[in-house]
Amino acid sequence: MGLLDIFKTQWSGKDMTPEDRQKMFWYLKRKTSYTAWKREADAFDRFADIFEKQVIEEPHADGLMEGTDWDDRYPEILKAQVLFEQALRQLGKGDRTVFLYNSLGLLRDASEIAQSWHSELVNHGPQGDHFYDGKYVEAMTEAIAEFFLCSDDTGYFQPSMSGGAAPEFWGDWMKKELVRVCISPDLVEVPEPEIPTLVKTGEEFPVYGIYEPQTKDGCMNYLLAGVPAPLLWDADGTSRKFDVTWRLLWEDIRYLDGAIPAEESNYFPLETKVAKSAPLVVNDDVLSALSGTTCPKSGIWAVLDDLNGRLHVDKGDLLPQHNGRDVTWVHTE
Repeated sequence: MGLLDIFKTQWSGKDMTPEDRQKMFWYLKRKTSYTAWKREADAFDRFADIFEKQVIEEPHADGLMEGTDWDDRYPEILKAQVLFEQALRQLGKGDRTVFLYNSLGLLRDASEIAQSWHSELVNHGPQGDHFYDGKYVEAMTEAIAEFFLCSDDTGYFQPSMSGGAAPEFWGDWMKKELVRVCISPDLVEVPEPEIPTLVKTGEEFPVYGIYEPQTKDGCMNYLLAGVPAPLLWDADGTSRKFDVTWRLLWEDIRYLDGAIPAEESNYFPLETKVAKSAPLVVNDDVLSALSGTTCPKSGIWAVLDDLNGRLHVDKGDLLPQHNGRDVTWVHTE
């Protein structure tokens, strides 16, 4: 046994298998990907479009009580859309501070607003006694419920309080979750760094990435730079939390080159297939440009043959590749 062998993960003690580790690695990369967060933001935009129709067509909706003033609530929806847009722009350049619990945490702020509307419309508020009037309430409720489903596939924010346990741990729920998601059949080997980076509970993580706790059946987590290392839930089904040493497996440096990794095209394969079956129709008066050229007009640009490929680009910036390939971008709004 070599000196570094003592640092290797002991994951085989109970029922976690090498394939389970590969699935967890893929799962964590997908949840923190630009593609997953763009999918969530797009779902909120669909909700916001219906909200806007409500504001335009019926800004005040009469009801049994005082009715609902939708125009008073609309600025919050616009704020969330702007936050999502700004956060995605930063994440698309490799800036992961959008996950933090501070003034830089734009994704967290946007998601909190969106989640609050799921609570209001689907759950009728924290106490179940909030009801809204309006011709589009049912459609808005359905749209925010779809957003909520998309939010199940995104992560991970810095906890609002320190001293807690990591969000993911190995158990029955995680096994079912890995069955739920449509995992790519082309799983890669889990990286094995030659020089270990070890972080004990309470110490700050040096980089963003995927870390694995050094314990039997320890479950990988995506953890954030500058944030204290968390405790770990016991995998035996008890509510016990304990200190642990985390080992860095993979540093997240995605998007620093402005490109989306090709593997992300397989993160939501059924949706991608549907989107590609309905390409955009481009008229002569619609702006289009190729990857690597200068953006001629600020706004939302879409990939000609993939409706999932949408992003905001400022005039003068270079239009990026999409899923690792040069594409034709079309200005949509």
